[in-house]
Amino acid sequence: MEDEHTEDIRVRFLNHPDTQDLFASLDYMLKDGVHFQREGSQAKYYNYIYSNEDSLRAYYQYLFSVELTFGGTEASGYYFLDFIGSTRGKIDASHRHHMKSEYVIIGFIIYKIFFIDNQIDVVSVKDLQKKIRIDYEGLKPGIYRLIAKSRNTNPGNLNDDAIDATVESALREFKKIGWVTLNDDDFDLLPAFDRLIAIHEDLINNLDETLNELR
Repeated sequence: MEDEHTEDIRVRFLNHPDTQDLFASLDYMLKDGVHFQREGSQAKYYNYIYSNEDSLRAYYQYLFSVELTFGGTEASGYYFLDFIGSTRGKIDASHRHHMKSEYVIIGFIIYKIFFIDNQIDVVSVKDLQKKIRIDYEGLKPGIYRLIAKSRNTNPGNLNDDAIDATVESALREFKKIGWVTLNDDDFDLLPAFDRLIAIHEDLINNLDETLNELR
C-alpha cells in the first residue's frame, strides 16, 4: 500500500521552482495545440516540461484524458498534447484547434519543396510564394477552389494575390502552433513540422496523388 505521505505524481510538478512563472501560460498554450521544442522563447517551456515530464503526463491524463507526448528525436524533439483516438478529451471546445484545408495543402507543398524536391534555398516568405506560383502553377486551380470555399466566393474571383496571402496566413498559423519560425520575411521549419506528416500520414505517403487532385 502506498504510504499516505508519498506525494502524488500528478501534482509533483507544483513543487518545481519555475511552476509559478511558467505553468499557467504553458497550460493554455498546450491546450491550444502549441508544440514546444528547444527553440528561442520556447526553450524555457521545453526545459520545464522535460524536468517534470512524468508528473505533467500523469496530470493531463488524469484531469483531461489527453496524452502529453514527446515527438521527434532526442536531439530535436518536441512536446505536445495528443488526443486519444477520436476524442478531444476534456479540453474545452474554445481550445480545440482546427486547421483550414488550404493551410494543410500549403503544408503539403512546403513538405514537397523541402523534403522531396530538396529546395533548401527557399528561406523567405517571398521565395516560397514565388515558387508556389511559378514552379507549382498546375496546383493553383485546386488551391483557388479551397480558398474560395473557405471565403464563400467563386474561384474565378481569385488571383495570385490570394495564393500569396494564403501562404503567409498558413505560415502564421504554423508559427502559432510551433511548427515554424517566422520573423518578418524569413521563415524556417522546426522539428515539430513533422507533425503534419504524422497527422496526415496516408496523404503524405501518396503525396503526388494528393496534389494531383488539385489540378
